[in-house]
Amino acid sequence: MIHILESMKINFNSKKYIVNQNSKISNVISKFEQNNLNIAIVESNKKEFLGIITLSDLKKAFFKGASTNQKITNFFNKDPLYLKGKINENSISNILSSSKFNNIDPPLIPIFNEKNKLIDIIDKYALFNYPTKSFLRKDSTSAKKILIFGGAGYIGSVLVEQLIKLNYEVTVYDKFIYNSKKSFENYFKKDNVKVIKGDSQDISKIFEAIRKNDIVVHLAEMVGDPLCEKKPKKTYAVNYLASITISNICKNLGINKFIYVSSCSVYGSNDNLTNELSNINPLSIYAKLKALSEKAIIRNIDKNCQPCILRLGTVYGSSFRPRYDLVVNLFSGLLANKKKITIAGGDQWRPFVHVKDVGRAIIKVLNSDFKKTNNQIFNIVGENIQIKDIGKLIKKINPKVDIVFSKTSVDKRNYKSSNNKAQKLLKFKTKFTIKDGIKEVVDYTKKNKIKNIFNKKYINILNHFKF
Repeated sequence: MIHILESMKINFNSKKYIVNQNSKISNVISKFEQNNLNIAIVESNKKEFLGIITLSDLKKAFFKGASTNQKITNFFNKDPLYLKGKINENSISNILSSSKFNNIDPPLIPIFNEKNKLIDIIDKYALFNYPTKSFLRKDSTSAKKILIFGGAGYIGSVLVEQLIKLNYEVTVYDKFIYNSKKSFENYFKKDNVKVIKGDSQDISKIFEAIRKNDIVVHLAEMVGDPLCEKKPKKTYAVNYLASITISNICKNLGINKFIYVSSCSVYGSNDNLTNELSNINPLSIYAKLKALSEKAIIRNIDKNCQPCILRLGTVYGSSFRPRYDLVVNLFSGLLANKKKITIAGGDQWRPFVHVKDVGRAIIKVLNSDFKKTNNQIFNIVGENIQIKDIGKLIKKINPKVDIVFSKTSVDKRNYKSSNNKAQKLLKFKTKFTIKDGIKEVVDYTKKNKIKNIFNKKYINILNHFKF
């Protein structure tokens, strides 16, 4: 991290940073040149702090037609970020949580004492160690403290179970759209899982959660084409804006293990076997925002935070939070209840992966060398199969099942994805097959006596009003 400027020297010369509100632009330029500065503190005639002026402010003034003889009165920043008085966790947290923080140019923050005297000008990243390192998450040689956004969801709850067995200290941050916080806590009550109920758009809350952990896994998004098509604006806010905010905070706090869970749906319609170097062609709102989030996260990379992106195939399998709006699970739920299965089209290819293999892949990234995972994208796929062939697998399991094939299909997605990179670099291979998943979901459905698989708690789109 960049830490500190001249400001941390014992003899901080505050006078060279001060300009009067009536100073001319030419005077400020001279001060900048003489002292090798790009920021100055603007004071009133009574020595009151009024704001700051930077090289960027001067450039903007010239673009507006200002001359060097004009006063800076109308050109300085009257509402900058700064710290004053006693500096503690709350004051620094407020700065870091501000929407202005990432756009400070130059990235400098003035610090004043209780008497309004300038005592410091620091690089914004120096806030992470100012005034004490205890403000940030404590470094952990074991790096076992992991925060899972969306940890109570379909994939997240399975991952939590897997991490507990490996002695990770797990914190779950979830809005609890599909189940209650109480039911989740009861399910994991013996495992000492920390649970935070919160929205991924609550900047202060997610900041506090991230800074107390060593690892972050981001699963908290609106999932599925029907749900995202129903609420496009909300999907943009949750799946894109909140995701890049989480990424920014991880970067600012130096979280060097940040995993963003994306989707192979970014490949869209493609007749060839896609890999991580293939051109993406997202068709749905869900896929397009996944692609946008990937690009934003990749652009946000620095030496202290180089995330790993996992593109998942269509997931299947049982979970604490069951889903029956995923194709394998849907067919399996209908089979368990002896209902007719209708397959529309069926010629579409899809990559598939078991939910437990998703958890295994995430854990593999956590345990792999940074050089193998930093700034990398991996497809996580078990099998590529046509939808109609899932029907054939079900027919083999239960020849009496009623399957109807419809020739019409509005789904234009058609893609296959390779898992070779994950196998080669991470030595990761999936364990479960679609056949395993069908049997597992059928057994789960029967065991839990789930008669109505279309209950809203199992179908994402039916919960759109909760977002």
